[in-house]
Amino acid sequence: MSVLAAAPLVLRRHGGIATALPIIGFTASTGILATVLGGLGAFLSRAATVGTGSGADGPPTPEASNLSFLVICAIVATVLLVPSAMGLGSAAAKLSLARREKDLAAVRLVGGTSAQVGALAVADVLVQAMLGSVLGIVLHLAVTPALTLLDFGMDRFTIGELVMPLWGYPLLLFATTLLAGISAAIALAGVVISPLGVARESRIVRMSVVRLVVWAGLILAFIGALQFLPMLVGGVENGMVVMIAVSAVLMALVIGSVNIVGPFVVWVIARILAALAPTPALLVGARRLAADPRAGWRSVSGVTFALVVAGFLTLTGMLGEQGDDAAGRALATALDTGGLLTLGIAAVLAAVSTGVTQTARVLDQGRVYRSQHVAGAPVVALQRARIAEIGIPLALAGMIAGVSAAGLVAPVISGGFVLEAVLSYLLAAVGALGLVALSVAASAPLVGRVARAGA
Repeated sequence: MSVLAAAPLVLRRHGGIATALPIIGFTASTGILATVLGGLGAFLSRAATVGTGSGADGPPTPEASNLSFLVICAIVATVLLVPSAMGLGSAAAKLSLARREKDLAAVRLVGGTSAQVGALAVADVLVQAMLGSVLGIVLHLAVTPALTLLDFGMDRFTIGELVMPLWGYPLLLFATTLLAGISAAIALAGVVISPLGVARESRIVRMSVVRLVVWAGLILAFIGALQFLPMLVGGVENGMVVMIAVSAVLMALVIGSVNIVGPFVVWVIARILAALAPTPALLVGARRLAADPRAGWRSVSGVTFALVVAGFLTLTGMLGEQGDDAAGRALATALDTGGLLTLGIAAVLAAVSTGVTQTARVLDQGRVYRSQHVAGAPVVALQRARIAEIGIPLALAGMIAGVSAAGLVAPVISGGFVLEAVLSYLLAAVGALGLVALSVAASAPLVGRVARAGA
């Protein structure tokens, strides 16, 4: 069987929300990546062009005084946002692949080889990734004029400063598409593509305590780096640059490790709750999570990231309170604006990620919902089981995010600021709960529609 002969079977579009979900994910991921990288470039270019003073003998302007520190803050914000945006793109690729399971199995059934099926599956993901990435770049260009209205305590940025260089867009398009292809290729190992496997919906769940060790080790490494790096690079030329680079890399690794440890913790707790569940809804929800903890974690991973960012941004309040001169007031304005913008982008990521994954999960479990409804389970009971299935990883996400954020801010936070930081985090947690509640409510009618289909 030739690849060209099988291509129409796999690459055909079924239409509807199932096809739109991965494209929405790619669009949001690329749009946010372009916006964040464009903003970082604006700060870097402004720092390169603004002089150190208002004149040859005059004092430095507030903009010049703060720019070095604001560039560091822009790098930190980029490190916070880029991994999550890339993670959303990776999740969209895996979602696109998972939704094609039956088509891939059909190709195997009519004689296609594993290599042919794999090539077609990745090609399908690449097509969706390229389409979503183009839409994301268009979305980025559309919102850039509004970003020029933001006040960072300096001359406002122009559109030309906030957009990426022309060569950056083809490079971003290539990078996001390549990431999607790599994610799809890796995910093929976990996607059942044999006809019998798809019919039985069989998956093997493998979770290791190494995930927990890696997460804890990275947090300790970040704390240790901030404690010892100043002493190690104090006498080295460009030592501050080295310290910032190492800290930024470790910070990105800590944030990324949240999605490594999350599925493991969900798997362990779900198995415990499945054995001790006092109600049928909790029993069903816990068993579903234990059977597929990665999917359960993906449904709240966006909210987890928003909570980590919220915890880290408690620092901006402390830093912004320092100084009553013109430079201090400009810095406070810049930190407030930058913190709210970063948290807003994180909230958008969380909303898109949560909405896409929750809707996809309902569609993926359509066969199970129909079987349970036909067997006598009312739609209300199915909704309760789904709430339990979402609530367990959400509660764990809040705890994991809290520990991760505490690890990021612990080296520099002051004792008197702890109470304010905790209150800020709790407010963010309440907002995250509201976000998930809205996503659950938005997809609730879909559960009844899926459960009654063919009933």
